[in-house]
Amino acid sequence: MLVGDELYIATRRYLIDYGMRHLNGLGADHICKVCIQNSGSCCRGCSHLVDGVGCQNRNTSCTSWLCGYLKLLFYKAGLMKDWDTFWDEVPGIEFRKDSTPPIVKMTTHLEVPMMRELGEALANDLKRKLSRDKNNLDFIVLARDLDDLIDEIEFADHSDIAAHLIKRLNYLIKDFHEFGQAINNIELHKWGKKTAQV
Repeated sequence: MLVGDELYIATRRYLIDYGMRHLNGLGADHICKVCIQNSGSCCRGCSHLVDGVGCQNRNTSCTSWLCGYLKLLFYKAGLMKDWDTFWDEVPGIEFRKDSTPPIVKMTTHLEVPMMRELGEALANDLKRKLSRDKNNLDFIVLARDLDDLIDEIEFADHSDIAAHLIKRLNYLIKDFHEFGQAINNIELHKWGKKTAQV
């Protein structure tokens, strides 16, 4: 959830660490492990990646960037717009590198979510999908399709076109039963809180 509009100062390092805390709050690390183990890693080919060791120079660009599976996670959690708004304020984000200054003036701040079960559930569904598929090609193609489709949904923003695109998205993820149940549980929990406050 996006909070505040007062100016504050953040270091580049803080923004990266904060972004990682936010990603981990949704359980994104569970999804990344599945991708890395199945040759779908978005980091493949990056000069900062050392084989068997990992990233040697995380930056604002790769922290803010979401693959199709992470976009699905953020979209279904209702956090996509807030994430984009936050990172839109950070200057110097480029492809696989950044020229973000050491200190940045910010007005937006995100609350770190505590919904790790969402990422874990999606990761479990992805593992099941990979165990059924003959190879990981469908897995990689689906990530790209989700990436494009969620961008289109966000751009269409509550129009009739968006409703059609959302149906298409739901069809693409129809077999992600554990993820769907986790989303339903979160929504029931939110609804229960609202009812208790009335």
